[in-house]
Amino acid sequence: MKKYEKEAFLKTFTIFFLSLALLVSIVASFYYNEQKHFLEEQIFSQMKDYTYDFKSNRFEIDVITYSDTIDQLNLVPCNKGMCGYFSIPTAKNSMFQVILPSQEYDLLKKGIIYKVLALYALIICAIALFALFYSFYALYPLKKALDVLEIFLKDVIHDLNTPVTSILLNVKTLLKKQTNDELERIELAAQTIASLYRNLESLQKGFIPKKNRIDLAQLLQSRTKPYQKLYPKLHFAFETEPYIIHNDEDAIARIFDNLLSNACKYNQKNGNVIIGNIKNIVTISDTGIGINDQKRVFERYYKEHATGLGLGLHIVKTLCDMLEITIELHSTKLKGTTIHLIFPQKKNV
Repeated sequence: MKKYEKEAFLKTFTIFFLSLALLVSIVASFYYNEQKHFLEEQIFSQMKDYTYDFKSNRFEIDVITYSDTIDQLNLVPCNKGMCGYFSIPTAKNSMFQVILPSQEYDLLKKGIIYKVLALYALIICAIALFALFYSFYALYPLKKALDVLEIFLKDVIHDLNTPVTSILLNVKTLLKKQTNDELERIELAAQTIASLYRNLESLQKGFIPKKNRIDLAQLLQSRTKPYQKLYPKLHFAFETEPYIIHNDEDAIARIFDNLLSNACKYNQKNGNVIIGNIKNIVTISDTGIGINDQKRVFERYYKEHATGLGLGLHIVKTLCDMLEITIELHSTKLKGTTIHLIFPQKKNV
């Protein structure tokens, strides 16, 4: 079961189980009060019978002064336990006080509690099993749809590689013979599709990092050049300094590509893109539209706009985690977004 499937399963199970458990808890509370009331009525009836023959050893009896404020219809608490009060036909100014000791009453009440708890635990276990079955049943169509999507993604990745590679090779051949803006734009568009292909491939297959010697300043500038041509109305500024790391160059290039693509794509007209690094900390800032939900922005398939697949920043976060790169995001609506990439210093030379 994949991560998002587990999350959906746990949420469905928790909501369904807690809803039923709460309902059963309320019913159990009513059931306990009903059983307690039934017990007290039974004890009161036995006390009344006791006043006729005095043959039971479980009760104590006393004669007290009659009072019309005393409840003579129900069992009531008293100093010695639970008491029942009954009038004496031959003595109008006196009445019987029949007492059930508190220890015996507590034992009887505990018996009810144990009975209710045992029944409650049994029902809760049954609810848990039912919620488990319901969660699997409810999520089966979703899992089936996701499996179809995964198969479709594999087919797209497989079929995308050959034509993109062919376009890039042929465009490069044509550019060697003659250079013009149209061919350069075709090459940049093909490189964008190739970047999307590598993202999808990484998402589907994962990768094993390969360590290369990388100058962060040079890599930032080389990855930015295609976007300078694609977005000629944006202003690009560099604040870089040479800094060498040993890491997977292709994966880091994909991280930069995704972040630069977002900085350009969601920027304002004639906006700014600032790219730089201070030693091992890379910063990419823009003056774009900003991000609404910064907590969800790295989730798979999450997107705030109609365009895109919702994979770019998810892939960035996945690659950063694999390469032990800390990513920090700060965004203000309609003012822009700044992303810091903190590369591990222990891998520097």
